[in-house]
Amino acid sequence: MQLIIAFAVLGGLLVAGSWLLRPVPPEHLRGVRSGTAVVLRPPRGRNAILSIMAIGPTLLVGVVAATGSRGEGMGTAGLVLVALAIVFGIGVFLYFLIAERRMQVRVDARGVERTDPLRRTGIAWAEVEKISYNGVSRWFFVTGPRGIRLWVPENMAGIGDFADVALAGVRPAVLAADPATREALEQLAAEAREEDAADGKAPA
Repeated sequence: MQLIIAFAVLGGLLVAGSWLLRPVPPEHLRGVRSGTAVVLRPPRGRNAILSIMAIGPTLLVGVVAATGSRGEGMGTAGLVLVALAIVFGIGVFLYFLIAERRMQVRVDARGVERTDPLRRTGIAWAEVEKISYNGVSRWFFVTGPRGIRLWVPENMAGIGDFADVALAGVRPAVLAADPATREALEQLAAEAREEDAADGKAPA
């Protein structure tokens, strides 16, 4: 029973966390320049919150399971389930903890590159086979040759630069294949120019 309660609390925290981390507009549409590239970063503290959301319930499951095991016992299957849940929770915690410092997207005239805790994925603009926009989750999904895929969340600081460079670099036929995505890119690019005008500086 205690283990069931722990998993119920875990589910409740995940639901609450998904509401706290719902898609929001980016704080800045322009990113940080690094040579000829622009670096896009996720909102500060967002991945740290996700890491806390992972480790908190994981510790709760461990404590409740340990308390229960001294009483009525859980059996081998229960212990295996708890061990898997704890290992998974620690893995998720470490992923998002590293992502807080490491996760970024770089864009330049040649292509787009996403770096996260597990890998680095890059696609040249000329090789983009499909670019689509998810209006619910608010991220762009880019597909390249040999099944290469990466996604760029709209809430990243610098998403306006991504829109500018994507509109200039992706082949016109690919953009024309998804008018909704092209419209989303054009809107972000226009908003970035408005931000530039409000800040009194020329577009990047």
